[in-house]
Amino acid sequence: MARRAKSSLSPVHIVIIVAAVAVFIWGGYTLMHRTSGASFNGTAQLSVREYLENSNALSGNTYQIEGTIEERLDNWRSAEGRLFSVLVEDNSDASPLPVLVPQKLNSTNIQRGQRFKFKVTVQAESGVLEVVELTKS
Repeated sequence: MARRAKSSLSPVHIVIIVAAVAVFIWGGYTLMHRTSGASFNGTAQLSVREYLENSNALSGNTYQIEGTIEERLDNWRSAEGRLFSVLVEDNSDASPLPVLVPQKLNSTNIQRGQRFKFKVTVQAESGVLEVVELTKS
């Protein structure tokens, strides 16, 4: 007489299934929370004090800043982009800095009070911080 095969899962099978589900959940979480901020790695943090003292010495360099949008400065030529006043904290100091968001980033909705992380280049002629990349904080 033939015996019927055991149909229950062994503890080894259960451990393998739980491990596979955990890896799947971890992978999904990692993909969902990955931002383009990874390209900010290797970019130096802008010293607000140095920028305010002499922005010409920093011209042409790329930095990262994080700050809160204070207001849009409407007296800027919109053909070049949108100019914002961004409150940036550096140690215990907080100073508003001019940040130009170029036309190519116009699809980003920027409103007063929102926090952003910016990758910026200091413009040589005006000292304005021109955004290369931005992400919401």
